[in-house]
Amino acid sequence: MVNSATIKSPTEQKAPEANPATNTAKDSFVNTLSQTLTAANAYLVSLLSQAGLKDLVPSHGDILVALFAQETVTMQELSEKIHRDPSTITALVKKLVLGGYVQTQKSVTDKRRTEVSLTPKGKSLRSTFEMISTTLVSTQMEGIDADAFAITCATLNQIRANFIAANQKEETSSQ
Repeated sequence: MVNSATIKSPTEQKAPEANPATNTAKDSFVNTLSQTLTAANAYLVSLLSQAGLKDLVPSHGDILVALFAQETVTMQELSEKIHRDPSTITALVKKLVLGGYVQTQKSVTDKRRTEVSLTPKGKSLRSTFEMISTTLVSTQMEGIDADAFAITCATLNQIRANFIAANQKEETSSQ
């Protein structure tokens, strides 16, 4: 569990310098984002555990939420929807199958494709996941006004786009 006493309020936090040459890793937005994701995932694991879902981890939630939205999805579609490598999707789905939350079957129209769908046990998680999602959103918004949050999201989207573009440029130049 994250100790809120160790988290500084926005007014107590010093904004890092804008000069990338002088920024250290600890001042980096990416580093702060990584620490935030670690704290959010720890909180999410705690919420899952409190709901009696100790066999699930946050990345399983991405798959289940995708299946709540669309009843049957191919492994490839899951990979694209939740932005994970196909091998990662395979490992996560296998664990969900073992837990009885999802089932897999070969596509009727293309036997090369594997489809994933919720079992009744998986479907029964919808309301629990909605409650956990509401709690996560409420927690992330504590002490943050809507305008500040919108600016943060826009900034984060631009940072993600910058990294995607840099990665694509790197892949192109290495070919």
